[in-house]
Amino acid sequence: MVLGAAVGVSVAISMLAHVGVAGPWLVNVALAKLGLVASFGLMAGGAMSVRIGNRRKRRELAAGDGPRVG
Repeated sequence: MVLGAAVGVSVAISMLAHVGVAGPWLVNVALAKLGLVASFGLMAGGAMSVRIGNRRKRRELAAGDGPRVG
C-alpha cells in the first residue's frame, strides 16, 4: 500500500511541477492517468493482502491453533 501511495504522490508532484516527457500534451495526460491507475492497483493489492492475512489469523485463533498464553 505504501508503494501505491508513493506512486500517487510522485504523479501528483510531477503534475503540479509541470514535469513531463517531451511530446504532445496527450502523452503526458495518458502517463499521468496510467500512473494513477497503477497507484490504485498497488494500494488495492496491498489492502487485499492485509485483509487475507488478517482473515488467516482469525481462523487460526478461532480453531485454537494459535500460541498458548499463560
